[in-house]
Amino acid sequence: MRLSRGRGELPSPAVDVIDTRQNVRLAILLEMLEDVSRAVEPEDAVRAYGDRIGKLRPLDALLGISQRNVPEGMYKITRRVLSSDGGVPRHEIRDPWRNWDSIEAHTGGFIGGIIARPEPRLIHNLFLKDDPVLGDRLADMGSCLAMPVFDGGRVLNWTLMFRRDARGFTIDELEQNVLTANLFGAMTKNLVSLEQINRLNEKLRQQFEEVARVQRALLPKRIPEVSGLRIAASYLPSQQAGGDYYDFFELPGGRLGVMIADVSGHGPAAATVMAMLHAIIHAFPGGAGAATPAEIVAFVNRQLTSANMDGTFATAIVARFDPATRELRYACAGHPPARRVLPVAGGLRVQALDGEATLPLGIVDELHVPEHRVTLDPGQHVVLYTDGITETFNARREILGVEGLDRVLEQARAADGPQAVIDTIHAAVLGHAGRHARDDDQTLVVLSGE
Repeated sequence: MRLSRGRGELPSPAVDVIDTRQNVRLAILLEMLEDVSRAVEPEDAVRAYGDRIGKLRPLDALLGISQRNVPEGMYKITRRVLSSDGGVPRHEIRDPWRNWDSIEAHTGGFIGGIIARPEPRLIHNLFLKDDPVLGDRLADMGSCLAMPVFDGGRVLNWTLMFRRDARGFTIDELEQNVLTANLFGAMTKNLVSLEQINRLNEKLRQQFEEVARVQRALLPKRIPEVSGLRIAASYLPSQQAGGDYYDFFELPGGRLGVMIADVSGHGPAAATVMAMLHAIIHAFPGGAGAATPAEIVAFVNRQLTSANMDGTFATAIVARFDPATRELRYACAGHPPARRVLPVAGGLRVQALDGEATLPLGIVDELHVPEHRVTLDPGQHVVLYTDGITETFNARREILGVEGLDRVLEQARAADGPQAVIDTIHAAVLGHAGRHARDDDQTLVVLSGE
């Protein structure tokens, strides 16, 4: 079937499709580019490039020269590649980036003359016998291309190519290789930077893991046993070391002290302040048994402000439970109000424990927070939490919120005890976040009357 061309249509131009599959040089070039693109270390890229490019542009020798971090006029030979009888390049110096300190610095000789003028050079009728640096290793070379490699606007590296033929190179090859050497130099510099970043990240990762290990070691090793009270606690760290903290203090008369705190920020700084909180509260003068929660908050605050933490602060709730009266006495310093879960006909009711808004710890020298009291009867629960729970995000960047936490608590299996309450909260937080990673530590302490 023949299609007619409509009026006004331009004739299609003739197209010649050339089959490149049999082009050996192109195949070598593509193989080299593929291997170079996979390289994650500069040495891998150099080997992949050098072993293939030698097949396209045969050389008898190649030297890599660096003037980086050496005195003026001095240099290091960072790469020496000689052709073998079978045509396979023989690399006599490998991975100069890792072995830099063991490479000797030189001055003078043929190379010293080259680097004295930072410009490309085409040299014919070369004579390199008895060179003070190279000796007779390249004595049979008859021509050289000297290509400066720029870094930050300065010549810091050179690539020297050699052939035995006394007129073995052309000016066209010089132009082409100057461009190639500088493009390849930029790529290897990026790989060196990437390798350094990866090593640094690995060191940081190890340090963060060590910080997190120390942080976990400061948390209580066991849940205390208190008459009339069942206790459960949970600490889930975020991807970074954080500043969540909880602790228990067994006091005279069978009473129990409880603290939950959240240091602002993430990382080692927050973890360090968390460790400071641990040390401060365990060093309370005369022990915490005779002090009220408000007195403990004031003491901790004075110690933190005296440390001049430059904007770092912590929120906290300090509480004390007396099994004789079932009274829970507490003081709150800028922390999210605890939730009280009460059994009612047909289900559960959640209410926020009283607590006027106050400043967190570590901001002002003198912090006076009010105390509150609540009776913790059998079947009732008090849930202490950090904002990593309520500020859990989902994929749409919506937070769970305090209202969401209250809805979860209204559906909790509270009759099964404090651990069941924590399990219900965890399931809801996980369901809300989905695959979204934790942005903050998530800490829970549940006190249940029995």
